[in-house]
Amino acid sequence: MTLYELTGQYQYLYDLLSGGEIDEETFADSLEGMEFADRLREKAEDYAKVIKSLEADARAIDDEINRLDERSNNCRKNAGRLKDALYNAMKLTGEEKFRTVMFNFAVKQNAARVVVDDIDKLQDDAELWKPRKWDEGELNKTVIKERLQAGYPVPGASLVHGESLIIR
Repeated sequence: MTLYELTGQYQYLYDLLSGGEIDEETFADSLEGMEFADRLREKAEDYAKVIKSLEADARAIDDEINRLDERSNNCRKNAGRLKDALYNAMKLTGEEKFRTVMFNFAVKQNAARVVVDDIDKLQDDAELWKPRKWDEGELNKTVIKERLQAGYPVPGASLVHGESLIIR
């Protein structure tokens, strides 16, 4: 008998008791006659085994996710170190663009990006801030970038042009 069926039978008997169709003694005798308590304990034990097994599986999966995340991060770090070493070698030798059988390599200029050197100097210019409901706001780097590219000074901010290695 399933837990669902067992619970259904109990509910049926309870409804009879609460509806006045049987008395408490008949209710207790019926539960004893169908060995309700023993069956419930058996079902509870079976359920507990499955619950513990599922919880153990979930912990094992979480551990594996953490292990794979760590491995993924290590792979990214190692790839970054190798890419930096290759970039430095290409810059040092002046070989900033070449092809091999499988790949094309090039040192490219990155798009200019805004670097904030002193945020206090930007506080007074309201146009440089995006209003937000939950706090004072956040810097609008698009406006800062447009101003700097147009030749207007923005005290506390500057444009930085970097380079990166492209492998295709």
